Amino acid sequence: MTASAARLGSILGLALMTGAGPAPLAAQARPAAPLRITVLFDNTTADPRLQSAWGFAALVEHRGHTLLLDAGGDARIFGSNLDSQRVDVRHIEAIAISHAHGDHTNGLEALRSRGVSATLYGLPSFPRGRPDPDHFRVADAAPGQELSPGVFTTGEMVDPAVGIPEQALVIPTDSGLVVVTGCAHPGIVAIVRRAVETYHAPVYLVLGGFHLVQKSDAEVDAIIAEFRRLGVRKVGATHCTGDRAIARFAAAWGADFVRLGAGRVLVVGG
Repeated sequence: MTASAARLGSILGLALMTGAGPAPLAAQARPAAPLRITVLFDNTTADPRLQSAWGFAALVEHRGHTLLLDAGGDARIFGSNLDSQRVDVRHIEAIAISHAHGDHTNGLEALRSRGVSATLYGLPSFPRGRPDPDHFRVADAAPGQELSPGVFTTGEMVDPAVGIPEQALVIPTDSGLVVVTGCAHPGIVAIVRRAVETYHAPVYLVLGGFHLVQKSDAEVDAIIAEFRRLGVRKVGATHCTGDRAIARFAAAWGADFVRLGAGRVLVVGG
């Protein structure tokens, strides 16, 4: 068990285990399969049966396995959304926490209360936090590690100017790479660039929070231009991206902009 895994256990109140190393390159070459992503927590709703609040969570179903990215900012709302979507939490085999902020971790209590005991992948530098009852098995996520069959992590990334460590998911599919972010504190362009440089494949879809609320229109336009240069085909910007930035991405991508919100279900391939 690493000291950093112990720190994550402290912040989230979890039982600990040693994380596996990075996935072998051979694992990255497996044939892709249909991918299903369900947004379970967001600032807006796409399904009136669900509730919205500040935060983000997405369920990733791929190759017959299920992984949860983040758990939103409110356990009651997250639990209600799980029930509304009829999510069988017994199928959740892994949980990836993008970064250690409450709007992405507070909903974990809804999983605890439902008896979920999946492996939870955090980051080596997550800070200490409140002591809660132990429940999940915790491991440090390493760059390129396969957290669930066909679902990989960027590993810890951090922008020195911001200082918030974060990981994102990268999922190779027949259509191209799907990149899923929590808040993109390390920079959304840096995350997409790492995915492209690691997997040497085109980017089909980037979705999640891009953390652009305080960016100017010119700065957002520069990010859009870089997305174009990187060949990003579809964009689903939400959560901390900010309404003005979301509108600019929507205008730039037109029919290829993906509106998200709690309850939105995306299927790639198949």
